[in-house]
Amino acid sequence: MVHIGVIGTGRVGGEVAFSLIFERYVTELSLADIAPKVAEMVKEELCHVMAAHGFDIKINAYENSSQVKDTDLIVIAAGFPRTSEMSRRDLATKNARIVKEIVESTVDSNLRAWYFVITNPVDAMATLASKTVQGKRPVIGTGTNLETARFRTILSRELDVPMGTVEGYVGGEHGEAAVPLWSTVKIDGLPLDDYLKKTKKILDKAKCENYVKEVSREIIRVLGGTRHGPAGCFIEIIRGIMLNTGKVISYSRQSKFRTTPEPVYVTVPATIAKSLSPDLWDQLNEAEKKAIKEAAEIIYETYCGAIQPDKMS
Repeated sequence: MVHIGVIGTGRVGGEVAFSLIFERYVTELSLADIAPKVAEMVKEELCHVMAAHGFDIKINAYENSSQVKDTDLIVIAAGFPRTSEMSRRDLATKNARIVKEIVESTVDSNLRAWYFVITNPVDAMATLASKTVQGKRPVIGTGTNLETARFRTILSRELDVPMGTVEGYVGGEHGEAAVPLWSTVKIDGLPLDDYLKKTKKILDKAKCENYVKEVSREIIRVLGGTRHGPAGCFIEIIRGIMLNTGKVISYSRQSKFRTTPEPVYVTVPATIAKSLSPDLWDQLNEAEKKAIKEAAEIIYETYCGAIQPDKMS
């Protein structure tokens, strides 16, 4: 029996909630949104879906995050959305207040809960959430799991191979400092270079990297925001924690490098489980490690800018 709270039920949070009702280990959902009646109406829609499929999950709807209690995991999806002209980092100051308030209002009434941060800029916000819980609860962020899905998408298209044959991860920051980890790419079990040599195919790596980092802008420009892709990727992380899968996933968790004064949340692909097992750092090449460290520095700068006393007051 698993009870999950989703705080912020807008475009992405609502889609995550929709996806969760099909995760059969979930027996209770608590939805919260500060906008009047939004969580209640999302609940109504989800009830209609369940009625159509003939199953039951208990769903609670609230207008204050402090009403969410006794969960196993809290998804923080509340915050201001990004537009196509914006960097995710531009949201840091506004969304820092929201994330901090949510954590403070829920930490003492959700004694077994994990915190899963979705709100952008997600790596800086996960760092803030971790600082706020002060070690009382485990915290992870979405990291570059969405970029990883986009990476595999473009590799599948460019190489004209089935999606299921593509391995490969993205690390670093969820955003401009994402790091495609080419050393992790395998096609049907073969390292990329061996595959290209064997098949005599040519791959434009710069085109692939540009797609990973820029496709979201086009989605936001045309559709107003991303929805299905993030929710699908985030469910994979939730499932990894709640079912203790041990699957290797790109998600952000706390790392400490000599280049940052404090630990920050940055993505190094790792197994996802309740024990947070070792990551793939030692399997990466030196250029990839350097780029991830540089991403961590950027994340730390974003975090520091967001928590300046005059901005958090």
